[in-house]
Amino acid sequence: MGAPVTNFEINSADPAKARKFYSDVLGWKMNHMPENDYTFVDTDSGGAGIGGGIGPLRGPRPFVTVYIVVPDVDAVLKKATNAGGSLVFPATKVGPTTTIGLFSDPDGNVMGLTDGK
Repeated sequence: MGAPVTNFEINSADPAKARKFYSDVLGWKMNHMPENDYTFVDTDSGGAGIGGGIGPLRGPRPFVTVYIVVPDVDAVLKKATNAGGSLVFPATKVGPTTTIGLFSDPDGNVMGLTDGK
């Protein structure tokens, strides 16, 4: 099962690379529309959260930041760095039961992770 998000759009200098990265790291299903190089994303999370999209740049730089609910923040941070991303903020307990962490994808987009507790 994939990791749910509330909403997102990822604008990338290399949409194909972004599609592969997020599919490999988070298990997202991709529906690429080659006529406009836009991809509709299904987070494959059993109805939790909503989908989003990955598309080409619409400005000078890639942009996105969302929080994604995952069962193990530290494990996903490790997967992200192993897949070519970078650690921005390590898995850190920020409340009595909530852990968050941040990574950047190969384009430098910062993504947030939370265990949703």
